[in-house]
Amino acid sequence: MTRDELRVVLVRWMPRLGLFGTGIGVVLAAAYWWQLTSSGGSPVDVRAYWAADPHALYPSGANWRETGYLYSPAFELFIGWARLLPFDVFVAIWRGLLLAILLYLAGPLTVLVLFTFPVASEVNAGNIQLVLALSIVLGFRWPATWAFVILTKLTPGIGLAWFALRRQWRHLAIAIGVTAVIAAGTAVLWPERWADYLRLIGGHPAPAVFPFYLSFWDRLPWAVGALLVGAWRGWRWPVVVAATLALPVFYTISPSMFVGLLPFMRSATGRWLRGGASPPATQPLPPQASPGAGAMLGG
Repeated sequence: MTRDELRVVLVRWMPRLGLFGTGIGVVLAAAYWWQLTSSGGSPVDVRAYWAADPHALYPSGANWRETGYLYSPAFELFIGWARLLPFDVFVAIWRGLLLAILLYLAGPLTVLVLFTFPVASEVNAGNIQLVLALSIVLGFRWPATWAFVILTKLTPGIGLAWFALRRQWRHLAIAIGVTAVIAAGTAVLWPERWADYLRLIGGHPAPAVFPFYLSFWDRLPWAVGALLVGAWRGWRWPVVVAATLALPVFYTISPSMFVGLLPFMRSATGRWLRGGASPPATQPLPPQASPGAGAMLGG
């Protein structure tokens, strides 16, 4: 069978296989959600957001190891409503959101990544790394989503340098502008919270922890290298790599952010199957190449 004949066969069958794989992913995600909801699991991270005292988000004298609320006060706009709900209800909603994001980003590949240790643990603990991955992927079309990245984990915002290196000034301006507006608005509402937050992140460096024991400064050169290569080649996926490597703390569940690579892989596979050229890297992804929109392994 020639290469062209193989491509024809794959183009014919991949959409069906992709749809089937996505369906299996939905079933597995629902089963995992039910198992965690029934057993309770270990929602340690999401409990920290829910249990935080809105009047003392950053206790005096606390450091990175002593407080579970490590994000800017602007995160309250995203999470504050949760305290109106019983914790069991909120954690079920939160985990459902994370699993929905995983399905959107991974599609038929959900079957392969759902039960890897970083991803399964991310959903169990209820961290925000899958939300960060989604924000970065969507940020190539809607740069405002970068505000979530910067106003939570902060340092993965280094990914915005890609837009500067590619001279995409409009995208960069939107991302920075929206972030600045949200930060300024919440600073007017909660000036004392912002003062405490800046004290926390400025006075207590993020630790190097198990199992990698790599500080932010150890990982930063690799993140910068990924951005430079991505900007030079016009590739978007290295932005996900750079943002992941630039997380303040890098530990067992941090690689779950690499799920953000899958939409680009699926789109590239689809372009290969269709025999078409890649879209210009300086332009937003067209609808047929966007993650989740006809991108079931390029279908």
